[in-house]
Amino acid sequence: MRTFAIGDIHGHLTALNSLLAAIPANKDDLLVFLGDYVDKGPDVPGVLNRLIDISESRNAIFLRGNHDQLMLDARKDPALHLPGWECLSGGDPLASYGEGKTRKLLTSVVPKAHFEFLKKCCVNFHETDDFIFVHAGISPDRAPADESMDNLQWQKLPHAAAHQSGKTVICGHTAQNSGDIADLHHTICIDTGITKGLKLTALALDTFEFWQADPEGSTSSGKLR
Repeated sequence: MRTFAIGDIHGHLTALNSLLAAIPANKDDLLVFLGDYVDKGPDVPGVLNRLIDISESRNAIFLRGNHDQLMLDARKDPALHLPGWECLSGGDPLASYGEGKTRKLLTSVVPKAHFEFLKKCCVNFHETDDFIFVHAGISPDRAPADESMDNLQWQKLPHAAAHQSGKTVICGHTAQNSGDIADLHHTICIDTGITKGLKLTALALDTFEFWQADPEGSTSSGKLR
């Protein structure tokens, strides 16, 4: 079984579909999605529907990113969390669900299945014998299960350090303005800036081959190491 990590999608369905078509994964291989499925991109509902389909038909793990958590928090307590979410998401996080104020779309338009996916199907980390998968980051001296949600969902790449386990950390969250993967050896960040018009990335963890798709769906490939 091969493992493929997939970086922050942010509503870019065309790039996601092209990337999934490009990677040489079969149904027994594991797909690890690193979170941030919502906000900023042109088709958030399409992305969530696609991921729900994948959850029902493929061997996949879905991490919960900070933007996904913000959407859940805003639905739970709009008065407290909606202003901050709108600020961080660019002002109109649910534009692709239709016209109307965010609060109304959140409570009456977004399908329940989308919230259920983000809440129940997504996890905060995934760990194997060789890798720790997180959305954002992890303290070098903490096990993933003991790490704070703040670090798992919000820590920026400059704070990354070698983990005490010796495992390589695979993360997203910190968008790379170059469109290239950031390889710190102990940490690999594959948020390659799809929200900046750059790339969505998938990385094979056995060979370190990678595949990328831009917002229009054009793909490329290469090898990290």
